[in-house]
Amino acid sequence: MKTRIITTLLTAVFLVTATLPANAQSTEQLFQKGIMKEEGEGNLPEAIEIFNSIVEDSEADDALQAKALLHVGLCYEKLGKNEATRAYQKLVNNYPAQKNEVAIARERLSRLILAEEKAEQIPLQPKWTKIDIPTELSWSVALSPDGKELALVSDKKLWKMPLSSKLGTNIPGAPVQINTEGVEVEWTGLSWSRDGEWIAFNEYPNFKDSTENQKIYIIPSVGGNPREIIENYRSARVINYHIGLSPKGKELAFSSVDNNEQHIFKIPTKGGKSQKLTELNAREPIYSPDGKFIAFVEDKGVGRGEGDLDLYIVPSEGGTPRKVADAEKASSPIWSPDGNMIAYHDITKSKQIFIAPLSKKNSEEKQPVSIQVPEGIEEISLLAGWTPGNKIGALMVKKQDFALYTLPKEGGQAAKILQNTYALQPRWSKDNKKLYYITKPTEGIYQHRKWYLSCVSSDGGEGEVVFKPSQRKAKQLPFQSGNRISPDGKMLLSAAYSTEDSTDIRSSWPKAKIWKIALDGSYVKQLTHQEGDYADGSPCWSPDGEKVAFVRTKLKKGDMDPYGHAAIYTIDASGDNLKLIVDEAGKWVNSLIWSSDGKMLAWMSREKGPPQTKLNMLNVYDIHKEKISKKYEVPGTNVNIEMAWSPDSKKIAFNDLEGKVIKVVDIEDGKIEDIETGLVDVKIHHLDWSPDGKKFVFGGIKGGEKEFWFVEDFLPLEKLAQNNTSEKEPEGITIKQVWNDEKVDDTGTITHDGKYLSFVDWETGDLALRNLKTGTNERLTGEGTWEEP
Repeated sequence: MKTRIITTLLTAVFLVTATLPANAQSTEQLFQKGIMKEEGEGNLPEAIEIFNSIVEDSEADDALQAKALLHVGLCYEKLGKNEATRAYQKLVNNYPAQKNEVAIARERLSRLILAEEKAEQIPLQPKWTKIDIPTELSWSVALSPDGKELALVSDKKLWKMPLSSKLGTNIPGAPVQINTEGVEVEWTGLSWSRDGEWIAFNEYPNFKDSTENQKIYIIPSVGGNPREIIENYRSARVINYHIGLSPKGKELAFSSVDNNEQHIFKIPTKGGKSQKLTELNAREPIYSPDGKFIAFVEDKGVGRGEGDLDLYIVPSEGGTPRKVADAEKASSPIWSPDGNMIAYHDITKSKQIFIAPLSKKNSEEKQPVSIQVPEGIEEISLLAGWTPGNKIGALMVKKQDFALYTLPKEGGQAAKILQNTYALQPRWSKDNKKLYYITKPTEGIYQHRKWYLSCVSSDGGEGEVVFKPSQRKAKQLPFQSGNRISPDGKMLLSAAYSTEDSTDIRSSWPKAKIWKIALDGSYVKQLTHQEGDYADGSPCWSPDGEKVAFVRTKLKKGDMDPYGHAAIYTIDASGDNLKLIVDEAGKWVNSLIWSSDGKMLAWMSREKGPPQTKLNMLNVYDIHKEKISKKYEVPGTNVNIEMAWSPDSKKIAFNDLEGKVIKVVDIEDGKIEDIETGLVDVKIHHLDWSPDGKKFVFGGIKGGEKEFWFVEDFLPLEKLAQNNTSEKEPEGITIKQVWNDEKVDDTGTITHDGKYLSFVDWETGDLALRNLKTGTNERLTGEGTWEEP
């Protein structure tokens, strides 16, 4: 009997243990599992998931739920997430009876709130991350809408590259080629649909004439049958080829050029008529995330950069455009995922990303904010996209090192003679003691339009300005302007444009003429005066200084089409007796040089047509026989390739297309010798042969590689360290009063204390500080030289 009672009691205890406390036992075990994930493994996301499951379990007791919620807050705090504050607050509000846990939550909550208040006073510092892409990038890439892949072009093929891999979040995975079924792809413009299903691209041009149309296609992002959408003309400028797909790929926005005007259009991708969206000259259209608007850049100059290039939006169904940001030269706009902001970069402020907040009312537009690029970056090339996680992808150019080098004619070891200077078209003085070169200001806007002549000792040193502001009426060009020193060493021969014609500032090349300028600044004369759209370039002296030879190109439609109609002329050094020497119609001609013995002219030419059929030739013209006597095929030519005769007129040197070696042609037998420089990762840029025949001089560029970066942690915009791009006018003086000299840039930078305005005198390239109270330049003397403060 006693045995049966004991057995029954044990059975009852077992049943109670097995039924009533079972739930309590399992949640406690789950809690311990969460502790193990949190403290033992450090797997905080899984620990949070476990603790939250206990909090949400209606059958768990309050004490355990309070403990679980406390650990949710602790885990979030370790992750640096704002959710920690919410977890602690929920514990305080919902579990007042659990005094121990509430006390801990209150203490940690007060600490977090204090930290957040301090953080509110600290400006945001955007975080930059470089994606370590091992291959060379083209000048146009596009980020997928989810931010995980990059569309790019290589070898006329379309690729997708995963931007992370098992090696790390900043190391790409293996690229995958998108099958375009034989259609060749050009790198000039790529665009994803917002759903990630489609990619639009430009077909690689195989036309014979640069004024022909070019096709735009769309293709499934997984590859397949490309669909031709439209064939139209967009001129020669790469920027005009940016295109935009609607969110689901049903429409394509593009620009088109006609009668020297450029407008944006949209067209159904399944076929139909195109619709003009605005009468403004415009480019670079891109759809908003909801497809209701299209952002674009106003472009008065059809790609030439005339006037301000402001940022606009227009309803995608058509309507009145609305300006959303004033900009100097806006480019590559991209929308934020929520459609409330547009990011863009400004070509004149090449180291900043700008973000324009959009207001609901036109009259309430806010000023754009800016984000500075990281150290070591020369400029932003393109904004590639804005991810759902608020990261902006940007194609950027690594900082470049520009220098001048000399090299023995036999090759070997080059010597740097000028550093940290963008030095182009170097030329020896007749006594071999100096080197003249073209350079530009390092600060201010429109630097690329403010080239001027400087010189440096051929033994090396600091460069100095040759032409003072009051002594120059002609603006030099950065390439193919000749800049040849006269036989007597006193004059400069240059293709340039007049500073007195303001229209030329915006579009200089079609107006370039030949000028003769005394190196001491005492004499300036324009030698050629052909009216219309003609470009005169590559002038050179005859050895006796009596004549000048140059290349004249007739341009089509006022455009920079180098194949318009090229011819070589001579003219007396006085500006009289213009004479046609050779008609090179249908060819692009550059780098004209006159032999030292006066018997020959030489130039490079390239024929029209697809790249695989173009012939690049070095031509030697016999002046006595009045015909081209010799032709040599060369690897290639462009505006940065220059030629120079040896002093004995038996050889011609030129920098090769790859920029690795100097090539020397023997004009008797046509043999080409490669002259090694001994330099590492330096690309040769322009050259000249010394009058004594012993040395070469050339410009060298190192760096400049394209890189892909992400920037994040820049929201909210109002917390950015630099959150206003407008420059405030100090009290008591206006910007207009400061710039009372036409030689000063039309913009400047107010110092942080508001006491000075820094600006660039574009005639000298000097940087000055204007005291805004006294109106004087405190660090620049009247002679244009620096004065120590």
